[in-house]
Amino acid sequence: MGDFNEILFADEKQGWLDLPERQIEGFRNVLDVCCLKDLGFNSFPFTWCNRKPGDQNVWVRLDRGVASIDWILRFPTTRIHHLEAFHSNHKPILLIEDSELKRFYRKGRLFRFESMWLKDRSCDSCETMVQDSWGNQTGNVSAWSFNGKILTCQDKLKDWNKKIFSHVRNSLKKKIEGAKGSRRDWGLQKQTRGDT
Repeated sequence: MGDFNEILFADEKQGWLDLPERQIEGFRNVLDVCCLKDLGFNSFPFTWCNRKPGDQNVWVRLDRGVASIDWILRFPTTRIHHLEAFHSNHKPILLIEDSELKRFYRKGRLFRFESMWLKDRSCDSCETMVQDSWGNQTGNVSAWSFNGKILTCQDKLKDWNKKIFSHVRNSLKKKIEGAKGSRRDWGLQKQTRGDT
């Protein structure tokens, strides 16, 4: 984590002169060789400004956090936050567990995938919900984007389950209660007749 003084993609720099692609590609190659991935970020996309006026003003994302896939999987609820800087041309960066992503581990009922969902073949099927959540994005996908897609998929499946399958659970619950009631009634009838 820190000031790498390089960028990974051309859109991480705004203003003045563009960097040569081979310089950008060189930094990407170094991270690939070291098996490191960019951790992404929250808030304003740039971390450094030259503080020059007009056309010579430059904003760049020089400061970042990188980690191995093992680290990212071990600490899936951490994120980099770009903070405000008042006396420096670099914005400080903060690596912290993100409470928004902690809802993945929230108390209460856990999310569970139901195998019966796979049998639904309607136009709003489970498969459609998953595909909508993941989209068709390819290329550079950060771990945070991946985690966000999992949470989106989870929320969509929960809502879909309430709309599509809640009637199955409610129907089953009513039948079980009805069966218990019938059994009780049958037991009372037996007692009033004197049967044992």
